[in-house]
Amino acid sequence: MTNATPTPGTSNSSTPTRTDWNRDILSLLMAPVSGTELTDFEREILAEGVGSVIFFGYNTPDAPTARDLARSIHEIAADCVIAIDEEGGDVTRLQSATGSSLPTAWALGTLDDVDLTRRMGCALGDILAACDIDLDLAPVLDVSTDPANPVIGTRAYGDEPDLVARHARAMASGLRDEGIAVCGKHFPGHGATSVDSHTALPRIDLPEATFRRDHLAPWTLAPWMDAVMTAHVLVPTFGEGPATISGWSRDLLEEISLGGFHGLVITDALDMAAVSEDPGYTEAVVRAVEAGADLLCLGTSIRRDSAQMVTQAHDALVAALQSGRISADTLAQRASRTRVLLRSIRSRRRWLPTPDLDQALAHAESLGAGAALRAVQVRHARLTLDQTCVIDVRGGGVALSSARRGRLLAALHERGIDAYEAAGGEDLTTALRAPQILVTTRLARSDAAEQEQLARVLAVRPDAIVVHLGVPDAAPRHDRLVLAHGAGRTMMRAAIDALLAGGDR
Repeated sequence: MTNATPTPGTSNSSTPTRTDWNRDILSLLMAPVSGTELTDFEREILAEGVGSVIFFGYNTPDAPTARDLARSIHEIAADCVIAIDEEGGDVTRLQSATGSSLPTAWALGTLDDVDLTRRMGCALGDILAACDIDLDLAPVLDVSTDPANPVIGTRAYGDEPDLVARHARAMASGLRDEGIAVCGKHFPGHGATSVDSHTALPRIDLPEATFRRDHLAPWTLAPWMDAVMTAHVLVPTFGEGPATISGWSRDLLEEISLGGFHGLVITDALDMAAVSEDPGYTEAVVRAVEAGADLLCLGTSIRRDSAQMVTQAHDALVAALQSGRISADTLAQRASRTRVLLRSIRSRRRWLPTPDLDQALAHAESLGAGAALRAVQVRHARLTLDQTCVIDVRGGGVALSSARRGRLLAALHERGIDAYEAAGGEDLTTALRAPQILVTTRLARSDAAEQEQLARVLAVRPDAIVVHLGVPDAAPRHDRLVLAHGAGRTMMRAAIDALLAGGDR
């Protein structure tokens, strides 16, 4: 689940108070909030027992604001678990305005220093604890085997299951050491897709033996996780329908964990096109409960306001109860179990000191910068302080909140370089006369438009330096190349520093 930092829908603060909320249904919802302060509606559902809320970038323009919002939620609902997508690297909420202090998972996998990854988890855990956030929707357990994957890429620790497993476990250990609950994602694996489930439903047609070997192996870690997030993917070898809303996925999770997983099953966001278009948002809500989900992540308030999302989900489940499609006993048992697990997560930090937020941010900054610089790889390229033009030829739809355009340009400015950006689709005649040119790519071997624009630039300026932001196997064949392993602030700073230092590395 990823998103840019949008302008959210407006939640109606004057929504009339309801007297018919079903507490068991509310317990199963992970609801969005609409801004940086709670609306009357959001205060109401917190008081009525909503199980969890999720923060997105528009809730967290900076860490102190996120902390204040979290505290206001916990003042109303002490047991409500606050969740966040805070992976580091290209996916950050708490630092969505500036970019994450931490390197990408791929950078950590490249270094393959398990103790360093655990320390990254501790550093991130300190920030989350300082912000009064309970559950990190991380680590990513996807094995990124398809270089054309538009949504996982450098969010994964690598393309080899053992590498992914050991670093995911290290990251989870670090987070849990600081009292933060963890959620492995996206079960049973989103790494072999070339389709983004935010926009369509991916299908993985691998033989069962291949899928088990390459993608299921890391999920033996499930018993060490507090939660597992299911993916909007079709895997016909295991059953019909998307994993998020089909019973086969929970059965498979039980099998792969040898019955040892006792945590929460959380859906990926149910507003994503992979399921919201077919079978539709409210039907997906009901099917997710039928499939065994414990928490329904409703998604962002980009397309509809938070009150509408919660109300529609709640009322769809009420209708399913009334029709007998879901039994009251099943719902009550699920809700009771979910509430127990959520209370356990909330109590975890009770005896731990609350970290100082400024110190936690400073520590993550230092630790992340050093790791990123070690991970970046430079081939036959050097940068000087001369004027530089940045040409971004990546295709549209870059959904990752920290992968927005401009990070590389900002890093150049921070290092005192006169730099400007020219859009790849525009007339490049003037831009191509710059003393130095940096071209950013992400899916250069699979995206035809990206290939075409890159070829146009290199035909005129073969001396241009390509800064590749995706996984190495997606990089173009070019002599002057930087493998940045991501597009976030820390990776871009490291790329510029490595180029200024010069020499292959």
